[in-house]
Amino acid sequence: MTMMRFGLAALALAVLAVGGAACNLIDFEDRNLQDHPPPVDRPPADASTDEPSRTCTAVVAEATPEYEAMCRHYCNELLATLTYGNGNQPPTGLSADYCYELRCVPRCVTRELCNTQCDALGNAYQTLCRGVDAGPDTICPVPIDERVATCTAGCAVWTPPDPPPLGLK
Repeated sequence: MTMMRFGLAALALAVLAVGGAACNLIDFEDRNLQDHPPPVDRPPADASTDEPSRTCTAVVAEATPEYEAMCRHYCNELLATLTYGNGNQPPTGLSADYCYELRCVPRCVTRELCNTQCDALGNAYQTLCRGVDAGPDTICPVPIDERVATCTAGCAVWTPPDPPPLGLK
């Protein structure tokens, strides 16, 4: 009797094992669930061109000194936001120059993005300065509104070009 129970238990485990494995091999939509999709092949960058690879859509055809100043300002304020959010400690391994190469050289930064960064900076500055009186000898040398206004003014140094009239390119 004990041998029969052992045999039935072994048979049940074998059926479950095969049934469980079959779940991975059969799909009602004729897909093989054992296969993993192949990785997406990206074409290699053509080393013969001088054009940098784009990580975004360029917002201007050509970078002007005003655009570069606005974008440099954006990167400085991004770094300041990260510093404020890190308890007034600069983030390790990040720099405004790295941001400039990554975001400004390919011309990714819009004026709206710069202003959004100023809003984020205001939130981080407010968190850092909560309960601290603004003053030149504190971690918060200016009031929050003044800090955000200074940031927003730096975004205004560049005015985006007007889009072409409808129907013209």
